[in-house]
Amino acid sequence: MKILVVSNLFPPDVVGGYEILCAQVAEGLAASGHDVTVLTSRGDRADVEYSESGALRVIRELKLTTPFGEVAQRSRLRRNRVGRWNAAVAVSRVREMQPDVVFVWSQLRLTVAVARACEELGVPVCYTMNDPHLAGFRARDFEFTMRSAAGAFLDRIVVPHDTADALNLDHVTCISHTVADSLVSEGVTLNASHVIHQGIPIERFPIKKDPGRIHDPVRLLYAGQVHDYKGPQYVLDALELLRRERSGVEVALTIAGEGPLRRELERRVRERDLPVRFMGAIGHDEMPTLYRAHDLFAFPSTWKEPFGLTHLEAMASGTPVISTVTGGQGEFLRDGVNALTVPPADAHALAVAIQRLIDDEELRRRLALEGRRTVESDFTLTRYVDQLDSWLQDARRGTMH
Repeated sequence: MKILVVSNLFPPDVVGGYEILCAQVAEGLAASGHDVTVLTSRGDRADVEYSESGALRVIRELKLTTPFGEVAQRSRLRRNRVGRWNAAVAVSRVREMQPDVVFVWSQLRLTVAVARACEELGVPVCYTMNDPHLAGFRARDFEFTMRSAAGAFLDRIVVPHDTADALNLDHVTCISHTVADSLVSEGVTLNASHVIHQGIPIERFPIKKDPGRIHDPVRLLYAGQVHDYKGPQYVLDALELLRRERSGVEVALTIAGEGPLRRELERRVRERDLPVRFMGAIGHDEMPTLYRAHDLFAFPSTWKEPFGLTHLEAMASGTPVISTVTGGQGEFLRDGVNALTVPPADAHALAVAIQRLIDDEELRRRLALEGRRTVESDFTLTRYVDQLDSWLQDARRGTMH
């Protein structure tokens, strides 16, 4: 099967997990015998010469409305201009390649023009939604203000083809029920969709030699973007509570990631002399070692996470997880079975959970082993690629429900 993968970014251009997963899936589909071409942008690297290797053909001809290193521009004129360029590129490449299916990933800052052009050429177009970004392309609703009325007029009358409303969303898969529900609640009409949960390359995350063992001081890890809605401040609060209320085993925190909250957290750490190490952004290749080097993984996000790849990576590594279940991670975390779960924005509950794991070696080991079994059973990358493969072939045959 000839598959044209469309993505706003593709490694080595990486903003987050979306691009990494796109590459893993594209490589997996190619390894399964499919002829895979990736159509993407040059990201923020306009003057860089790329060196492609492997089974994939990567074409970097698309444009972004704004580089990801800059604040997003909401100009309809710019979106329309970039969209016309991208549509022309897509038409040329589809006619040249004659793909059996087009597999669309993130369209953020890419516009919906590529997908729309492929649909107009009659090629089955399949969408994977790893976040609700498509809601940002909805036509604006009419409201009783001059600005909103003008925006709605432009979106619905002048340039309706630049909005998500122009897409035929017959073939959509979401990485979680959370993402599917978010899209629907934000007004995106999914004509047909189903959930295929993501997976991780479990072979890259071998389980530690002695699951459940802890160090002195205990090594606690937060890995993710350092934004307030991700909750790293609550991990710091919990650390302070443990320090005040407990004698004996100390807890040392590692924060791996970057974001606007980092400076404020560093100030707190200095003022209160807390045992915290800030590692900054960590390459994905370094994460397996980081998980295995730590005793516990805490992720108290307060927003609806689309899924929870870091949770799965920690679980595969044999590192017990403490997390909120406000989003997609709640679709596989089971309190007391493969993780401990806590309410959002509750540093006290987080501290209690950390304390509980420090005190209970049998619980630590049970969660570590069951976490690994959860990933092995249901959340491997191989399983994910196989299910996407079947889904794409159904779309090609027109048998998708």
